[in-house]
Amino acid sequence: MTDPGSNAPVWWDKEMDAAGRPIRLDVRTAANQIWDAARSQAQHLLGDASEAPELMENAVVQVSRYLDRSGAELFTQNTAGILMCAICRSLRRYARKLNRLELVGGSTELSERRIAPDWTALVQLRLDLEKLTRSLNDKSRTMLDLRRSGFDWKEIADVLQMTDIAARAAFWREVKRAKLKAAGTSRQKNRQTTAVCKEEVEAARVRGKPAPSGGSSAESASSQVPD
Repeated sequence: MTDPGSNAPVWWDKEMDAAGRPIRLDVRTAANQIWDAARSQAQHLLGDASEAPELMENAVVQVSRYLDRSGAELFTQNTAGILMCAICRSLRRYARKLNRLELVGGSTELSERRIAPDWTALVQLRLDLEKLTRSLNDKSRTMLDLRRSGFDWKEIADVLQMTDIAARAAFWREVKRAKLKAAGTSRQKNRQTTAVCKEEVEAARVRGKPAPSGGSSAESASSQVPD
């Protein structure tokens, strides 16, 4: 953390995140180690370092959660490298956002540009993604978490100590396996549902048949009694 008495921007080295979860000590230590480099990178990409503290705080929380989810022990990972990748990715994304800003006119023009999202499709897509995520193995789930956090394949490969080609191939191979498994489970459920429906229809048909008359029953029974 930078000396508060100086003019340089300061980031807040907190022990807890906004949700009250502890921030890992190895991540906080790494953040102090790379802070000067992160601030210089912000100056280079953005023209000033005023946004660096907030981006650093967000990256620290993000990396801490990622390492907790992956079950990594304290100080067993290249935490400084992972954190530097995260802060550089955040800086690049913020820089692209600034470059995309444009004037779009007044309220009339804005209203014309609004497009209502298809919330049903978005919810279904999210549910499908959650189902797929549960079917992935641990390594592929880690890759997916990193991709969701904005890491590119080269950065993911560096974290997992693989080549980017191998990481990408392993991930999509596992996704294909999970999708095939999910499709097979769905077909099996459909077959079971169809079978149950047929049984219920047959049972209803049998119940709808008229019962045999008493006389016929007696005659049938008497015919079976030996003389």
